[in-house]
Amino acid sequence: MQTERYSRREFLARVYRYSSLSMMALLFGYDLSAHEKDLGKSTALLYATRYGATKDTAQWIQHGMRTPVDLLDIERVSFSDVLTRYDRFIVGSGIWIGGVHNKVIEFLETGQNSLDGKILATFLVCGTEESTDKGRAGIEGYFNVMHASLATKPSMSKAFGGRIIVEKLTDDDRKALTAFYNTFLHEQLRSWDRTDPEKARHFGTDAEYKIENTLLGSVQKSV
Repeated sequence: MQTERYSRREFLARVYRYSSLSMMALLFGYDLSAHEKDLGKSTALLYATRYGATKDTAQWIQHGMRTPVDLLDIERVSFSDVLTRYDRFIVGSGIWIGGVHNKVIEFLETGQNSLDGKILATFLVCGTEESTDKGRAGIEGYFNVMHASLATKPSMSKAFGGRIIVEKLTDDDRKALTAFYNTFLHEQLRSWDRTDPEKARHFGTDAEYKIENTLLGSVQKSV
């Protein structure tokens, strides 16, 4: 029942936003559909994943957005092509023992001169929980590393729960995680899943709202 109420509220909010945006375009005689098409093509959602939890989260974020957004595995793209092709970016990384994925750091450092103001949002998928001061500090530290090369920090950043399926780990990763759990967490390595499709889709809806505001600003500047 709670999910149904949430979905209805989200639906009504979307109707209100799209109606307002369409009305603005109508009043100013602006071709909104053509601009939406161009805007959608210029947004990339890049992610770095190890065992798939970050990819799943990125897909749920994408599903929460009405405008078309290209979903890209950061390990399978050319940085130069992506930086040239897109105007807005949502960037996400899984957190492993070493922290933020090195390809995410490399991408942000490589494009630091051209990415200023273009990072719409960033997100993390990790085992660290925000329920404690230590957990919140750890997540903030990950984001600080991720944002270190950016002149303008994104206005939206969110940490999502990840997952570990012990049976799917490589031998090396299982050994490394077993040592980490024993040494730092003082517990046995076990499977767990704290991914949250609903929260990820809601984040996507919020990101879409920011894109719509950008579109509305473009409409107003064009008249």
